[in-house]
Amino acid sequence: MRSQDTPERPDVAVVMAARAGDRQASEQLIRDCLPLVYNIVGRALDGHSDVDDVVQETMMRVLDGLPGLEQPDRFRSWLVAITVRQIHDRWRRGRTWLTAEPLAENAHETEAQADFSDLAILRLALSGQRREAVEATRWLEDEEREVLALWWMESAGELTRGELSAACGLTPQHAAVRIQRVKERLETARTVVRAVTASPRCPDLAVVLASWDGRPSGLWRKRLARHVRDCPQCLLNSSDLIPAEGLLAGLALVPVPVGLAGLVLARALGVGSAGATVGAGTRTASGASRTARTIGRLAAKPAATAAAGAVTLAAAGVAWYTATGSHEPAPRPAVAAPLSPASSSVPPSPRTSTSRTPTRTRTPTRTPTSTPTAAPATTAEARFSGRHALRSVDNPGDYVSQSGRLGVLAPVGATSSAATRQSATFTFVPGLADPRCYSLRDATGRYLRHYAFRIRLDTDDGSAIFQKDTTFCPRSGSTAGSVSLESYNYPGRYLRHRDNLQLWLDPSENTAAHRASRSFVLVAPWT
Repeated sequence: MRSQDTPERPDVAVVMAARAGDRQASEQLIRDCLPLVYNIVGRALDGHSDVDDVVQETMMRVLDGLPGLEQPDRFRSWLVAITVRQIHDRWRRGRTWLTAEPLAENAHETEAQADFSDLAILRLALSGQRREAVEATRWLEDEEREVLALWWMESAGELTRGELSAACGLTPQHAAVRIQRVKERLETARTVVRAVTASPRCPDLAVVLASWDGRPSGLWRKRLARHVRDCPQCLLNSSDLIPAEGLLAGLALVPVPVGLAGLVLARALGVGSAGATVGAGTRTASGASRTARTIGRLAAKPAATAAAGAVTLAAAGVAWYTATGSHEPAPRPAVAAPLSPASSSVPPSPRTSTSRTPTRTRTPTRTPTSTPTAAPATTAEARFSGRHALRSVDNPGDYVSQSGRLGVLAPVGATSSAATRQSATFTFVPGLADPRCYSLRDATGRYLRHYAFRIRLDTDDGSAIFQKDTTFCPRSGSTAGSVSLESYNYPGRYLRHRDNLQLWLDPSENTAAHRASRSFVLVAPWT
């Protein structure tokens, strides 16, 4: 049985047409696949604030890799396999950061939005045992939630067991064993939910919960399950539970948020047919950028949007771009208005026609099809090209720097060590995704990029996503002579330091404090 109100699976003809570069087929493929990807990622990551970014990266990787798909009839398994790999990448990054940073500094990251269980309950209007089953998923661990997300899609009729097994690289027998284990843990978690929410609550259980912090976890599931198994009152409370398969059969998917759907579609349309012309120089993105900005602003507003309205608005945004975007040859404005030379402490660079020297061997792929106006380009080149340090406007003694592979704001001075000064010096080179913008490279050859909206430094892996993630476009800052760096592939998001001095890619807010936290003054390099 298929879940209600969900699009049909893409047929082989649509996959083959999209693989061949058909724009309309690519759009249809995204529409068909996005709900499945969003629900798998959302449930596996439990609504973590990175869900939207992981979904977008998954869809971009699918489009980039589509020309190399040899078996279109296995598209579904291939899609889910890419989704699972992206989830694994997020977990690995999360564990690395957890060991590198204090737990308190990361607390805001998991509290940025409601978890996926809340979204499912709210948007699907769940009640009774279906609601309890969704709440029970909070008590599972990361690896268990991944399998649960896939099995949930199978139970809802969105995946077959063969597709699930192939996506995980398991035999059907091995997949069945893993699914059975997760089902057992989910059933245990459901009994725990019943016991914890019972009114009146078991007195003995209240004693066990005295030291509980109120956050569901795998560890507390095990502790509380021991009590439930040995407690007649708690067992009686859970005696009428229906098997989870019966609750999930035909359950609708959680609707894709309007902002996420719009951004994915706008980015995909901006990339070009099947990602074949992903080089920034061959892409005209003005229509896609405006679509992403408009829908992104709507998504940022805390309004509860109905599923039908979300789909309608996303479709309208794509229809607008399809009708107008391809007829707008003007490039996306990539350079801020000229800044006053008197306010800069940077010595002027030579203004010659050859001063902008490419640093990569793939230069031809980044030659723009149209040239921006001469005055802004020349001014920006004279101001930004070369080596600089970026001093914070609201923390004047701190500079954009790095701690390991993560971007931070750190104090730097003349008496700082050579390594500290080197970490705060970057070379501005033509943007890897658009030479009218800039990429920042450190002394070791790593590039400043965003990954899951966290600023970090990575070596170039040659991918289209890497090129976009490392490209920033200068905008006027909060004070004269300062600059803000806007993300190339997430218009409206800027490189910014948070209160803990970590660097993130955050959406713009129209407050003086927020504008100052994303503004920097380019000064002479420390090394």
